[in-house]
Amino acid sequence: MLKAMGVLVGSAMAMFAFSANAGDLVSQAGNYAEFKEQFCAASRDGEHIFVVPAAMFSEQKGVTCADGESGLRVSEPADDPGHTVFNIDPPHGVETAFDCDGKADTGMTMVALNCIPASAEAADHKKT
Repeated sequence: MLKAMGVLVGSAMAMFAFSANAGDLVSQAGNYAEFKEQFCAASRDGEHIFVVPAAMFSEQKGVTCADGESGLRVSEPADDPGHTVFNIDPPHGVETAFDCDGKADTGMTMVALNCIPASAEAADHKKT
């Protein structure tokens, strides 16, 4: 079953179709405690998107779940001014843990992170 969602873009309405269970793949948290609960409970069987406060990355260094501590990183790449990169790095050696990446304009208060199991991450993806 497909659902449709409309988004107002300028003066035009853009329509998107998505799976009826797509909502199961997206979580939104208003604070670190909500995020930690959602992150630790999310199925590591596939992708997931977390929408979280950007400030969380400067206030916290990691999130600890049953599979270990995932590190939270934030950076502003010199080669991409005006943007901030957000990462959640999986615990070392835990291939079923999430590896998450997100990018937003600097100054955004909420950011979205795209997460996949670490085993599905590109082999040449460097952790810094």
